[in-house]
Amino acid sequence: MPTTVSKYRIFLASPSDLTEEREAIDAVISELNENYGNQNNIIIELLKWETNSAPAISNDSVQAIINNDIPEYDLFIGLLWMKFGTPTKLFGSGTEKEFELAHAKFLKDPNSIQILFYFKNAFPATFDDIDPEQLIKVKKFKSSLGDKNVLYWDYDQNEDLCRFLRTHIPARIEGLRKISTLPVVKIENIADELHIAEIIHEEEFGIIDYQELIEDSFSTSTHSLKIISEATGWIGNEMNKKTKEINRLIAQNHNQPISIKVQRNIYVRTANAMNDFANRIEPEIPIYFNHFELGIDSFSKLINIYKSDFENKNDEISEAKISLKGLIDNIPGTIENTEGFLASIESLPRMSKELNSARKNVTDKLTDLLNRIEISYSIASEVYKNI
Repeated sequence: MPTTVSKYRIFLASPSDLTEEREAIDAVISELNENYGNQNNIIIELLKWETNSAPAISNDSVQAIINNDIPEYDLFIGLLWMKFGTPTKLFGSGTEKEFELAHAKFLKDPNSIQILFYFKNAFPATFDDIDPEQLIKVKKFKSSLGDKNVLYWDYDQNEDLCRFLRTHIPARIEGLRKISTLPVVKIENIADELHIAEIIHEEEFGIIDYQELIEDSFSTSTHSLKIISEATGWIGNEMNKKTKEINRLIAQNHNQPISIKVQRNIYVRTANAMNDFANRIEPEIPIYFNHFELGIDSFSKLINIYKSDFENKNDEISEAKISLKGLIDNIPGTIENTEGFLASIESLPRMSKELNSARKNVTDKLTDLLNRIEISYSIASEVYKNI
């Protein structure tokens, strides 16, 4: 019997400095077609100039050729980083023009389209890649989105964006499904239409595989976070000892100033302890983050299997959701403690070059850790909301 299938088109807009993201999103769409589309009789087609446009000439601009070649779409994904893009006659860049076209379509019919916009926060490979004029344009555009009621997201790495899209795209499609009446096509075999999102799997994991991945990943992630916590407790004690040592010397010296030589000795030892702390936690930060991401990614794929392969899936999904909620609930406390310790390090007075260098070293590591934890919280919360 023919199957009724709904097709949703997604248009991807970005300047040239996000080539890796554009390529990675192809794989995300392929994965969504297999894990989400098949079970819901949905086909997701990714539209972008690389695959949907062709060489031509225009009286207006090159961007006009692309806009004319791109068919109607249901979701708009915009990406910006260091570059704003090449100006057109009426807009600051082709990406801005593409966004304004999508926004105008939304204003005309809010039920016809959804807009997802993402900004990359990572540093470029070299300072030569930074164009201050382009950055100003990006920041100005980013500020303007609030006035248009556009909720955007920030990300650091390509993998973070992909994880966001795995949850954001199905969520927005589900919203459109409830309010729109898209044309449908009847095909004998959905796989015949999925050539637009073909993906080759080296291994096809099942429930047990993902359960083991989740258990191992979160166990490793938690262990690294425990090591970081223990190191934080250790450096806190070391700094308290140094403070007590200074107070004891002041008391012994009858509140007279301590000699510069003695002070430097204390600050050098304090700086050594701080650098030791930074060296302890530095290797644990990527271990924590990478395994947490792997666990969340495996968790998301496990839920998709539950939804697609089991009729009575509510019990399994509810149990998994409770487990994820417990994990999420612990993260804000970790963020708060890390923020508090970072603030205490940043407030240290600049007493010596050794202490100043150590303070920067620890601050950089804690800032990286805090950023990773906040991303973990964001990714896990998105998965939880979309279960």
